[in-house]
Amino acid sequence: MQAERKMPSFGRAGLILLLSIFIFSGIGYRWLSSYDMVEVEDKIEAPMQTWSPPTGQVKPPASCTCPAKSYDLAGSIPTANREDIQKRRAEEYKKHQARTSSILNTLLFAPSNSPLQYPIQGFTVRPLVPTLIPGLALHRVQRSSYKVSLQVTKGVLSLGSQSGAQSVKGGGKKLLILEKLSLEELNKLLAKVTYTIPVYHIHTGDLVHFSFELHEAVFPIAIRQPTVPVLFDMGTKISDQVTVTTKTFLRYKELKVLIRSLRQFYKDVVLIIADDSFTPEKITEENVLQYIMPGGQGWFAGRTLAVSQVTTKYFLWVDDDFLFTEKTKIEDLMEVMEATPELDVVGGSVSGHQYFSIAYEEGDGVTGGCMDRKSNKKFQSLPNYPKCSIVNGVVNFFLARTDAVNRVRFDPKLKRVAHSEVQLSVL
Repeated sequence: MQAERKMPSFGRAGLILLLSIFIFSGIGYRWLSSYDMVEVEDKIEAPMQTWSPPTGQVKPPASCTCPAKSYDLAGSIPTANREDIQKRRAEEYKKHQARTSSILNTLLFAPSNSPLQYPIQGFTVRPLVPTLIPGLALHRVQRSSYKVSLQVTKGVLSLGSQSGAQSVKGGGKKLLILEKLSLEELNKLLAKVTYTIPVYHIHTGDLVHFSFELHEAVFPIAIRQPTVPVLFDMGTKISDQVTVTTKTFLRYKELKVLIRSLRQFYKDVVLIIADDSFTPEKITEENVLQYIMPGGQGWFAGRTLAVSQVTTKYFLWVDDDFLFTEKTKIEDLMEVMEATPELDVVGGSVSGHQYFSIAYEEGDGVTGGCMDRKSNKKFQSLPNYPKCSIVNGVVNFFLARTDAVNRVRFDPKLKRVAHSEVQLSVL
């Protein structure tokens, strides 16, 4: 390995390579506007209260109702620069939604090819919360009376109100039967049907069997406890957005060269060093955080430690013998990441080594299938960035989303041979 390696250029004319999202899975950002309930003006401490589920709704309210003694997180933002912080948070939340939402979350309705209409996708409920089932209806049939049934396996079905109770059988149970002489009146009852799962389960689902005469439809209900999105305040400076991280072992001469080159172009960006040297040498530089590890713990243990201390949205990973130059532009890497929320890592070539792709076949699920790694093979160009390519893996110079990598972490069992095994550990 060379004592010093010059970093390549990453301007618009340079080649930028990207690691696709299925390598590093994960959601969420860290948002600092709440300051973890610290340094907040006029903060009011409130005791925890017993929570009772609100009534069900087809769509979430446009704004929080904030019942008495609940925490209004928006109020925890400091009054100084509140408008700017809220604007930045709104932008981060939009990107968070782009990263975590999917076309599979879209609420769709089945067309009435059969007389039954029902939600075919995107219906999600919270545990313990009665929620209206949207879109239930019966269409285009002429009968002297109408009778439909709905049946579930985990939850219970009820009517949102007691009107028409004489036409209802099984309310509050797994089977609900509705009967009316008028199609219009039946559809009014169907519009009031609610689903509740009485057991607190944060990640499960149920199937609803919806029947009329010989027609039957089955549709899914996703049961999820929503999580608070973790968003990062990007601030206005590069040092608010990126932390440089590295791992060193007995290479202090090269490490000091790296630090000098970094400070020449990025004076305020924090550098985090994970050091597993047997005889550590103290690094006393401004904006440098050195974490001493037991000797010889290895590359991945050091990587995991370094990344765990990052507090910015992104981190830039470099080896300790790299060298920043005037062509090293972290901003160009960030531009691609900010414009493409579904990506987790963006990297480039070092000393001619660039990227690789992986073809994986599951097989029978018992033997582990097979994996084929192909160097310098890419899938496709990135939309709007024709010089960028989507791949599975990059070399040791990359910008990554902190939250995504922390969810996967680097396997500390892999001590020295790390370039290929990282893929095995994260897929």
